[in-house]
Amino acid sequence: MIARLLSRSIASRYLTVALACVLPTVGSATNSPIELRTQAELLLTRLNGEFDSYPQQFFEQEYKTPPELVHRRVYRSFARVDMPALGPEVLLATVRYGGKDGQLDPTETLLWVVTVDQERKAIRMSPRAPRDPRAAVEALNDPARLSQLEIAASEPSGGPAGCDVWWRLQGVQLVGMTDATACTSVAKNTGGVLAWSWHWVLTDDELWINFAGRTPEGDIAVGRPDQTHWRLGKAREFICQLSYQPAVGAAVVTGPIHVHDRGGLYRWQMPARPRPTPVFLQLARGMWPSNSGRNYLELLRLEVYEGRPEDPPDSWVAIGNSFASGASDRVGFVSPELSGHCQRPT
Repeated sequence: MIARLLSRSIASRYLTVALACVLPTVGSATNSPIELRTQAELLLTRLNGEFDSYPQQFFEQEYKTPPELVHRRVYRSFARVDMPALGPEVLLATVRYGGKDGQLDPTETLLWVVTVDQERKAIRMSPRAPRDPRAAVEALNDPARLSQLEIAASEPSGGPAGCDVWWRLQGVQLVGMTDATACTSVAKNTGGVLAWSWHWVLTDDELWINFAGRTPEGDIAVGRPDQTHWRLGKAREFICQLSYQPAVGAAVVTGPIHVHDRGGLYRWQMPARPRPTPVFLQLARGMWPSNSGRNYLELLRLEVYEGRPEDPPDSWVAIGNSFASGASDRVGFVSPELSGHCQRPT
C-alpha cells in the first residue's frame, strides 16, 4: 500500500480529521479485564469482513475535487481464521488497489494475531507475514489449509506495514495506534531511518486509516502532508439479477450475481445490437455530495452502463439506474429493454 500511495500525498477537500496520534499512558487507561475481553471481541467482529474506499472516491470526484487531490481507491478484507499455531484469535488481511478484483499488495497480506495486553490495558494486534502471500489468500476458500498452517510458514512482519497496532475503545469508536518509537524502517531511496505512525478508527460501518513515515527531523517523507484518512466503508453482500429483453425472442436473464454495496462490480456481455455488448453493473452505498446540504445523505445506487469500467467515464452509456436509502436492503429498476434488481440475502 505504501509504495502505491506515494503519489497520492495531497489533501482531500471533504475529509479532514484532526486526531491525536500519541498513545495514552498506561495510567490514563481505566479498562478492566472484562472490558478488554469485550473490546477484543468487538474488534474482531467489526474488522471481519470487506471494506472499500470507493464511496470516498466517488464523493470527492462528484464534488469536483481536482484529480490530484482525490484519495486512491483501496479495498481491504479481514477474515477471522482458525490458526491455533499462531494464536487463539487471528485475522487474515488483504489489500487491493482499485476494488475487490484489483491488484493485490503482498506486503499487506498479513496475519494479525489479536491478544489482550493487561499491562498496557489495550488490545494488541501483531502482524505476521505469510512466506507465500498468494497461497495464504487462496487458502481462504479452504479453512482446513489455514488451520494447519504452522508458524514456520510465516514470520514477524517488518517494514512500514509491519507494526503492532494498539487498540482502545473511545466512545463508540475503536481507535488503533502504533508506537512511534517502536515502528521504524530504512528508506530504500535514501538509506535513512523513517519512524512510522499508523492511525486506525473503526466503527460498525467504517474503517478510517492514515499513516506517515517521518524523518528524524519530523518531516513527512511518506504519506499525505495533511494527514487525512482513507475512509473505507464496511460492505454488505447483495445478490443481483439482470434481465434483457431483445426486440425479438425470449428474455435473457443472468444471475445470481454476488456483489458488495461499496462499489461492487459485475461485467456482462449483453447478447444483442447485433453482437454482444460489454455492460457492467455497479452497486454503491455512500454519501451523495450536496453544496446546499439539504440532500447530503447516504444512498444505495444501482447503475448499469454500456462500456467497461476501466474506460473513461464519459464513454459509458447509462442504460439503467435506481436509488434507495442507504439503509435499504433492496434496490431495482425496470425498463422495456433491461431490468435489474439487487437485494440482501435472506
